[in-house]
Amino acid sequence: MTRTSRILIFLSAILCPFICNGQEETDSISIEECMRLARENYPQIKQLNLIEEAAKYDISGAMKSWLPRLNISGKATYQSDVVEMPFDIPGFSFNLPHDQYSLVGEISQTIWDGGTTRSQKEIYSTGAEVQKKQVEVSVYSINDRVVKIYLGILLIDGQLLQNDILEESLKRNARQVQARIDNGTAYKSDLDMIRVQMLNCEQQEEGLLTDREAYVRMLEKLTGTSLGDKRLSIPVDDAATSSASTVTRPELLLYDAQMQQNEAQLRQLNSKISPKFSLSIQGGIGRPGLNILENSFQPYYTAGIKMSWDIGALYTRKSEKRKLDTQLRTIESDKETFLLNTSLNATQMQGAIDKARVQIEKDKEIISLQASIREAGEEQYRNGTISMSDLMDRISDEYNARATESIHEVQLLMAIYDLKNCIGYSDGTMK
Repeated sequence: MTRTSRILIFLSAILCPFICNGQEETDSISIEECMRLARENYPQIKQLNLIEEAAKYDISGAMKSWLPRLNISGKATYQSDVVEMPFDIPGFSFNLPHDQYSLVGEISQTIWDGGTTRSQKEIYSTGAEVQKKQVEVSVYSINDRVVKIYLGILLIDGQLLQNDILEESLKRNARQVQARIDNGTAYKSDLDMIRVQMLNCEQQEEGLLTDREAYVRMLEKLTGTSLGDKRLSIPVDDAATSSASTVTRPELLLYDAQMQQNEAQLRQLNSKISPKFSLSIQGGIGRPGLNILENSFQPYYTAGIKMSWDIGALYTRKSEKRKLDTQLRTIESDKETFLLNTSLNATQMQGAIDKARVQIEKDKEIISLQASIREAGEEQYRNGTISMSDLMDRISDEYNARATESIHEVQLLMAIYDLKNCIGYSDGTMK
């Protein structure tokens, strides 16, 4: 990339939003787009679909509790004693065998399960939602990494631009000094001083380009896309956005999901103490059958309604309910603590934004004054009233002022995105 093209690209990145008037650019990429791509490319994001899929299987399994149940059982027993008549009845014999056999099939259909299935579905659903929000919280950290790398590239671009401006100034002065040397009004050492500074500029440029290439490679790995010659759009310093105070962090959604899970666990606790009813049909064959007076294999069937009520759940209900209440209060406390810490951090970051804006305003005044001092120094050198060393000091002072402004501009953007990352991206970056 040539020096001229770097200057044009950097300036066009600033002017293009006004020139294009909102039209989509295919040769540029924004920091929000990089965050979206990094989120989609992050391996952990795949867990969201896996959690959703596992929850569907769990819920589907819970719903099968309403399907008819078929149970087949059989037994063969030998009894040491059987029922005997205490007296004899003429013409009637009653003699039960000691060995007895039965084979029974039962079909049962739940008609009321006390809300067990519904509460179990809620447990699976809210549990999956908590897991998904935990993934979202973990993935959210990728935003800060993208911002640091993206703005790091912009900082390097700004330093390269200021380095180019310095080098152009040195070249201009070198041509003037060379002309004076040819006329015998300047020393060769003056030109050597300029050349040393030019070599320093070239050395600085090589180091910056190497750093930029490394940063671009890191951003490409995070986003999973080749940036190529795409220009990085410079974010706009939006005062309204930087002063936003509504917290939209994914941690809040995690706390809400945990509270919903706690409510589902409480409803499941209530369902455990409810009675359960089902229809039952039994059919089988045995010796004896239902008529114990028949000493032969006989088929039989029964039909009716069954009720089951496990009152053992009452023993632990009170302690389990207290445990759930403690967990709920812990979640609420964690949420309040998070909001307080976020508010404190946001206040500190807003102060950093205000400080950076004031510094940039002062930087503009300093640059204007340093440029005037440098121009006066060039005139004074041509008139022979100052040395080349003095002129180099003034050129260096102007360069340092411009470089400082470039750093402060990126620091302002960094502070704005630190605040956005602290309170959450309300513009839907993470959605």
